[in-house]
Amino acid sequence: MSQVPVNCLGHMGNVVSLAYSKVCTSGYYLASACDDGQSMLRHGDTGDWVGNFATEGDAMLSVDINRDATLLATGGVDCSARIWNAIDGNHLMNVMLQSPVRSVALSKDSTLLAVGCADRQFDHTCDKILYVYNLANELVYPRVLSGLTRGVRDLVFCRDDRMVLSSSHDRTVRLWDLISDRKTHSMVLPHHAKSLELCGDGRTLTIAYGRSIVFLDVDRFEVLKKFKLPARLMSASLHPERKTFVCAGSNRVIYKCDYATGEILESFVAHDSKVRCIRYSPDGEVFATCANNGGLRLWQQNVGKTYALWGTRSDDVEDYDNISVRTI
Repeated sequence: MSQVPVNCLGHMGNVVSLAYSKVCTSGYYLASACDDGQSMLRHGDTGDWVGNFATEGDAMLSVDINRDATLLATGGVDCSARIWNAIDGNHLMNVMLQSPVRSVALSKDSTLLAVGCADRQFDHTCDKILYVYNLANELVYPRVLSGLTRGVRDLVFCRDDRMVLSSSHDRTVRLWDLISDRKTHSMVLPHHAKSLELCGDGRTLTIAYGRSIVFLDVDRFEVLKKFKLPARLMSASLHPERKTFVCAGSNRVIYKCDYATGEILESFVAHDSKVRCIRYSPDGEVFATCANNGGLRLWQQNVGKTYALWGTRSDDVEDYDNISVRTI
């Protein structure tokens, strides 16, 4: 059987970032960020629209959502990092920096926000600094982590929020201690990482760069596995039970692979334009992809299984559209 995607409509530009919540009492949720100046929140299994979080037209570059889907963080080209109430859509607070905000990350306990700025390839000091804000202090007096030589790509909290992982255009992946505010470990890659994601086990980091996937144990900072793929990669995600991993290639192809062996189990063209990000849902039943030209689709981990919208409508339908038209 072939994949039948749920096609999530609504974005009008390039969808550049995705983030899933954990499973909570009302299900789980998917947040997306787009250069149309909007972030959207949807039910993560069906793609049904929940709400929009809009700036004044400035492109968004990054998004994160906390575990229980009550807070949303966004970063954008207007040099702001913003915190939103994910339940009612209200804008709660923001901080202005001196460079576009390329990455935002919320801690597991929702008390901290990590912020990294985009690489502008000129001597802008703030591009090379990571900022960690305490939300209780309303985004003032951040902790400052220095040592990068280029701008930030991705940020991830780990080790029970005591540490932060960063990837940078300087081709490094670094582990930062939030007690000493210093780097404790680092690795240098042949190319800068296109994607950084912590698995649901809280311990396995997935790094995509070039044509390679690396899995890293963040507790020991040791490489667990490394595989080569047929195409240059834009993003990757590991199944929460470490059964498989999925990769988005620069050729618009999605590769689903066996985690133990690296064998390609499934591959298909996902979008008509460049794929930007791919993420597994917290229950491992779905993975989401986003692309240029407003593309956002949900795919099944087990094709043919009755789950959410799959198996509830005619198989003759090419895809299931969920059209979002309201704004909160």
